[in-house]
Amino acid sequence: MTAMAPWHPDCYQRAVGFVTDPAGRLLVFDHLDVDAGTQVPAGGIHVGESAEDAVVREVAEESGLERVVVVRKLGEAWNRSETGNMPAGLEEHVLHAFHLRLVDPPAEERWEWEERSGGDVVEHRFAFRWVPLDEAARVLWPAQAMWLNAVRLSCR
Repeated sequence: MTAMAPWHPDCYQRAVGFVTDPAGRLLVFDHLDVDAGTQVPAGGIHVGESAEDAVVREVAEESGLERVVVVRKLGEAWNRSETGNMPAGLEEHVLHAFHLRLVDPPAEERWEWEERSGGDVVEHRFAFRWVPLDEAARVLWPAQAMWLNAVRLSCR
C-alpha cells in the first residue's frame, strides 16, 4: 500500500529537469522572444509516456542536450500557474521533478536553441547558460527554486 493515492489521471502532468554538469553547475535558460523569467527545462508528459522518459525528451527538445542521464527523481508537487503562463485549462498541474547529469563536460558555456518539439516549426527560442546552484536560487522562479536543496543533496 502506498502512502498517497496517485494524482487524478486527468490532471495535467509536467516533467521538470534540473540538469547539472560535471562541475555541479545547473543548466538554466531565458526565452529570447518573451520575458518569462529564468527557468530550467520542463514540459508536458505525453499520454502513455513515463515522467522519466518525458524529462529526458524535454531536455533534448528544449536545449539540444541528448547525453544526459537521470540521477534520481526529486519528487512531485501540485502547482497552479498564473493565468496566461500556461495554456488555458492546464494551469493546475502536477510537477515531476528530476535531477539529471550531463554525461560529458559542456561543449559551450552559453548557447541559443530553437525548440521545435520534433517538427519543423520553431516554437520557442532559448538562451542557455550554466550557473552555480547559489546563483540559480536567486534567478529561478520559486516553483523551480524550491527543488534546489534536493538537487544539492543529489549532487553529493
